[in-house]
Amino acid sequence: MFELLVALLLLLFIISGLAVGMKDYLKRQKSLELHTLARQILETEKARLLNLSSNSLATLDRNFKNGTCKLNGACNFDPDCFNEPMRYNGTNCQPPLRCIACLKGKQIVYGNCSNSPYTFYLSYTLADVYTPDPENSTQILSATPIGLGICMKVAFVDPATNRTQTYKALVLKMEW
Repeated sequence: MFELLVALLLLLFIISGLAVGMKDYLKRQKSLELHTLARQILETEKARLLNLSSNSLATLDRNFKNGTCKLNGACNFDPDCFNEPMRYNGTNCQPPLRCIACLKGKQIVYGNCSNSPYTFYLSYTLADVYTPDPENSTQILSATPIGLGICMKVAFVDPATNRTQTYKALVLKMEW
């Protein structure tokens, strides 16, 4: 009888260990899926923003009004635009920007994300981009911007760590 009780306790211990391990495994799988989706949302939005007409973004405020970018894509506003509070986000979103995305079933949905357990928050900061003077990088060559810099961030809560994870991108929409 004693051996049977020990065997049952051992079996219970093994089953509970497997259950905890399976729960942790499923949480990490969901975390991996959300990281992949966040990168996918970032790339989709980058492509969408690049395909928008300049007029559709003309009314949006610029945080950085005298941005310059070198030919290698390094811009003088790049570090600041991600560190400062971003102007357009889930509480202040202006069309054509999309600031909330979520997973409903296996589909990414933008906008109406009530009752969704996994929500992605998109934030944006805009900068006018000018051509820098090659002789003096603090000066610009023309008073007319050559394009628009869009700093973009996608954030979500990782279920495996309960911490906010972010992915960032700088989109340069140049007008030639």
